[in-house]
Amino acid sequence: MLVITRREGEEVVIGDPAAPLGIVRISVIKGDRVRIAFEFPREIAVHRREVADQILRDEESGPGIAGQIRPGESG
Repeated sequence: MLVITRREGEEVVIGDPAAPLGIVRISVIKGDRVRIAFEFPREIAVHRREVADQILRDEESGPGIAGQIRPGESG
């Protein structure tokens, strides 16, 4: 695990700096709350931990819903 310190407005580049996979930016720090902006291609899933855990639980329980909501295609 990499732990770094960043100030408001500073960024972390993920992947090759010439063609980054994504960027994580510290958007706002207010008291004990930090707002983080993630800039990744739509093809890369980015989830809060609790949402990721729910997705895993749903996958383990098997198909139980009629369909899934997917992002719309632009064009």
